[in-house]
Amino acid sequence: MIRQISIDQLLPGMYVVDLHKRWLDHSLWQSRFKVRDEAHIWKLREEGIEKISIDTDKGVDLPSSPMAAINRLDIQLKSMAEIKATQPRTVSLGEERRRATRLLSEASATVNWLMLSARTGQHVDAAQLEPIIGKMMASVSRNPDALVPLARLKSQDAYATEHAVATAALIIAFGRQQGMSEPEIEKLALGTMVKDVGHAALDARLVTKRGMLSKAEYSIVQSHVEEGLAVLEATSRLSETSVAVVLEHHERFNGCGYPYRMAGDEISLAGRMAAIVDTYDAMTSERPYRAAMSPSHTLRQLYDEGGTQYDPALVAAFVKTVGIYPVGTLVLLESGHLAVVEQLHPENMLTPIVRVIYHTGRRQYLTVPAEIDLARKIGNHYGQIVRAENFEQWGINPLRWQPA
Repeated sequence: MIRQISIDQLLPGMYVVDLHKRWLDHSLWQSRFKVRDEAHIWKLREEGIEKISIDTDKGVDLPSSPMAAINRLDIQLKSMAEIKATQPRTVSLGEERRRATRLLSEASATVNWLMLSARTGQHVDAAQLEPIIGKMMASVSRNPDALVPLARLKSQDAYATEHAVATAALIIAFGRQQGMSEPEIEKLALGTMVKDVGHAALDARLVTKRGMLSKAEYSIVQSHVEEGLAVLEATSRLSETSVAVVLEHHERFNGCGYPYRMAGDEISLAGRMAAIVDTYDAMTSERPYRAAMSPSHTLRQLYDEGGTQYDPALVAAFVKTVGIYPVGTLVLLESGHLAVVEQLHPENMLTPIVRVIYHTGRRQYLTVPAEIDLARKIGNHYGQIVRAENFEQWGINPLRWQPA
């Protein structure tokens, strides 16, 4: 969308398309460009520029928009990309992705066994998950771009277990971004892994029902929180942090959640973090009753609901953790090509490194996929990201094109 603003409203990251001044009246040789920094804005002021038109599809919008607000976060807030930059990777993405694939399979099998044990009334020992969580933490430490994107890819018939594993991977990355200690992150991940064990006590038809639940059915589904804790308390010794995740991951910042209708800081930090990762993974997963949303659209919705449903500061930090266009996301470029996000840039989440794979106009794959750094001004013939897309809508297998 083209929007006219004053020079006083101009921000770094905005994409200028019209200076509203004759080219003879200034010395600028470009009329279309992305604003680099505050010095760039001062240069425009010195040239007598008073009004500007920006393209919000190619750059950030005014501060009222989620995208602009995200990009104006306090620069002292550490992003996951910045953490990656200071911690050299010990293995390649391809090698870690192979390890992560095996680890996710092992983790899902263990969680599935615990769910089956709960369903049949057998002993449920959450401590069995501790070695798995240790491996997941080591994987994220070695190369954060392997485990989290892979965990987002799920099969319909194993959603419950794979959702548990995916949210654990997310909260590990989130905890690292928050600067939390490893023992505390481990407690968060354990709670996240077992938070839905109470579903084992519910009729499976309710959990996967298409369409709206009745009031009575919704009340039954809500009971999974306390049912789960009852099962776990009877068989496991959980830390206070893990218990908080189990009990509070459906509480909401405005007090409209369940089971206790807690609000604001009444909800523990663990509960507020778990609510965000739980919602994000659920919304980006395909379910029997709705299609999956793209990660970037989900982040935008979470950001819009910051201050009501979710802790706004934590939502902003979570966006920094996974990136506006997370690794593995399918995006549409200005050229009409589809690309997969390969790597994030710490200084600008809007210009990642991507692998161009498909031409939407010709509806065919590129013979040789091209790796393009969208932050580079030279050598990019594809333009910037227009929006995120869904693999399914284009009939593209997401597993085939995940970064390796």
